[in-house]
Amino acid sequence: MHTIHTHDDPGSQLLLEVDFKWLMAGQGYAVDPDRLLHDPAYADTCLQCAQRSNCTALQDCALNLREVLAQAVH
Repeated sequence: MHTIHTHDDPGSQLLLEVDFKWLMAGQGYAVDPDRLLHDPAYADTCLQCAQRSNCTALQDCALNLREVLAQAVH
């Protein structure tokens, strides 16, 4: 199960981050949540890895998280 982020619910971003971390762990990758939020190059690497995954839930989660992180920069 994965979470769909809604822009008006700040708690959904946390759930999305947790989903992403555990979905990545399921694929054998450890994600540093703090670094994911504060290091754009690291985040991009993680998100690209997720997009190459065969896990559809992870791919969807990565797309949602990429959108959230892009909005946080602006």
